[in-house]
Amino acid sequence: MIEIFKTNITDQKLANSVIEKLRKEFVGSLINFDLDDNDRIIRVEAEFVDSIKIIEILVQLGISCKIIPDKLCPSKNNSSKEMQEQWDNCFRSNQAVWGFEPAQAAVLANELFIANNVKKVLIPGFGYGRNAQIFTDNGMNVTGIEISEEAISIAKQNYKGEVEIIQGSVTEIPFNSVCYDAIFCHGLLYLLNAVQRSEMLNVCYNHLKPGGYLYFSVISKKASNYGNGKQIAPDTFENTRGVQVFFYDQESINNEFGQYGIEDTFEISEYAGTSKKGSFDFIVTVCRKPL
Repeated sequence: MIEIFKTNITDQKLANSVIEKLRKEFVGSLINFDLDDNDRIIRVEAEFVDSIKIIEILVQLGISCKIIPDKLCPSKNNSSKEMQEQWDNCFRSNQAVWGFEPAQAAVLANELFIANNVKKVLIPGFGYGRNAQIFTDNGMNVTGIEISEEAISIAKQNYKGEVEIIQGSVTEIPFNSVCYDAIFCHGLLYLLNAVQRSEMLNVCYNHLKPGGYLYFSVISKKASNYGNGKQIAPDTFENTRGVQVFFYDQESINNEFGQYGIEDTFEISEYAGTSKKGSFDFIVTVCRKPL
């Protein structure tokens, strides 16, 4: 994600000092300053941006700092139309915002899939496909579901027909009764509300072959951004941009995934940015459908 902050900095030396301090505080984030912009903006790019802490740091330095609202991420209503429009805006503005290296969850899933002869993989929330290449490189047939036409356009430039990508919502999987050996999903689930999460897990499970795997990676309550923003439900916080994030622990993992045959859960760290320095805590949950 990307956050843009308006400041009252006018001096380049001060700007350089502030950027240096923020980069030390938020290791792995991409941070730059535009003194020529009328709003004297600071731009911060990372998988998660701690907006409140950034503002606190600048205020302590005697600098005015406010978020400039835009439409980079899904709103709290989470309707399919809103999500499509806003993710289109995100990918139109930022293109391959998370780079092309696969998430750690995808690397670990690939090992499991190879060991169990997985051939057909579905990726809900495909994005521009950064987590697909590792599967296709190992001979797996990948289908992606992505709501953003902009993301699909970026993906097609890189995959050139090697991956089938279906445009639609993950809560309304838009195709027939095709079943898969495995369904891999990194991140996305925790951005949905409780009803949508339940619907997504149910429809994914119904598209598994007997013996097939659900492999989901979700953000943990141990993540450093847990508790940031306005609490709107248990373990659910709305940040300054209006994005709702639900944070998982073992109890909520059991509650939401238990009926789907949990085989394993474990904690991992995912990099916060393309520099691979800062990280956030995630929980991987692996379920298997009975043979």
